Amino acid sequence: MTSGARTCVIAFPGQGIQKPGMAGKIAGTSAWRLFEEASDVLGYDLGALCMKGPEEVLNHTSQAQVAILVTCLALWELAKEEYRPALFLGHSLGEITALGAAGAFSFAEGVRLAKARGELMATAPSGGMAAVLGLDPDTVYELCTKVRESGFSLQVANENSPGQTVVSGDLPGLERLGACALERGAKRVVRLNVSGPFHSSLMAPVASEFESVVSQLDLVTCHTPVLSNDGETMLLSPDQIRTKLITQITAPVRFTKQVQRVSAMGLKEFVEVSPERLLTPLARRTESNLQFTLVTGGGI
Repeated sequence: MTSGARTCVIAFPGQGIQKPGMAGKIAGTSAWRLFEEASDVLGYDLGALCMKGPEEVLNHTSQAQVAILVTCLALWELAKEEYRPALFLGHSLGEITALGAAGAFSFAEGVRLAKARGELMATAPSGGMAAVLGLDPDTVYELCTKVRESGFSLQVANENSPGQTVVSGDLPGLERLGACALERGAKRVVRLNVSGPFHSSLMAPVASEFESVVSQLDLVTCHTPVLSNDGETMLLSPDQIRTKLITQITAPVRFTKQVQRVSAMGLKEFVEVSPERLLTPLARRTESNLQFTLVTGGGI
């Protein structure tokens, strides 16, 4: 860290940014060694997958999660001397990246953890997710309750911004929710290209299996706090981290609350470390007074 490093919050995205070429700005740098180390753990060439695809393999949850984690940690490796993180946070999978950046576990442990999480989430039960655009979160929660009363499984999965809430559940429930949301004035309801009902109670069997993985993690206390996806808990101790890693599988990601907490702490700069801008537009809709920076290859 340089003497002129900027105090800020460092944020890492979740699944959705993966695409061939995502590691293009890392190739040839000192941080490329992370792809080599990850490949040794995984048993396949992760760098080649991130650079060349094939896209259908990279998009699969079992590969996408570890690819995103390694790419974002490599970008942070290149940029970290420029910043003084007061706090790390991440969206869904990004919370694991944040914990790795905060020193909760070794790089190899993080790779194994992301690999296991991706593989288990690929076995998710039938269901899906949909983004409701243009309704406030309270209205979406109300609609989910109404749909559940009709016998469907449905709940809020991501509170992304004041006007974007993602719901997760069984497919008939999503259909009913979409119709109800449009009747209440939603601008759009967009089905997400995901393989299961992530961050919902339907993921309980996956969370149970993931618990056995998390229990074997070699964890230490974070050197910098990580703001949990609940928007409230500051993760530092191994016991806290184990609990939140497991409950996150079925619990909602309250990103709006995370961003509000950042502002309430008096932090001024929100730095997204990612191959492309994903969290920044959501955060700006929540707290437009923050300064936003995208780190996408060792620079701004």
